[in-house]
Amino acid sequence: MEEEIKRPGGLTALAVINFILAGFGIIGSAISFLSMRMIGNMATEGMPEAAKAKIEAFQSIDPSLFTIMIFMSIISAVLMLLSGIGYLKQKRVLGRIIGNIYGFYGISSVIVSYLIMPKELFGNISAIIGIIYPTLTLVLLDTVFKNDLNN
Repeated sequence: MEEEIKRPGGLTALAVINFILAGFGIIGSAISFLSMRMIGNMATEGMPEAAKAKIEAFQSIDPSLFTIMIFMSIISAVLMLLSGIGYLKQKRVLGRIIGNIYGFYGISSVIVSYLIMPKELFGNISAIIGIIYPTLTLVLLDTVFKNDLNN
């Protein structure tokens, strides 16, 4: 009879958070894609200056660059889904390794986004928030849960 290994509650919570954020990432990517197609035709006359600046910044983005940003978001969501499954199954490769790949990819994609996106669309607070979860994931996987992901 195979011995059952108890999964830590924190690891389950990390998996659930991954699933939620991946869902938001996929929905956000779909909305971004639709916005990219619609906002190019939007008139900015009569709008408040802050809204006008954001729409003009959005319109100034090269569509191919924006498409790359959407694909980066989708890749991040897929990595979160896969690692979340690995956390639940306590798998070394699917959980720990893919989770670490997500962590490094998440931090890298936030830095790339911050550098190439207009500041009206991607501010300092967005960058800080976007780096917190991937960093937390790396820390937890390589310290607290490193011995729990060994199947």
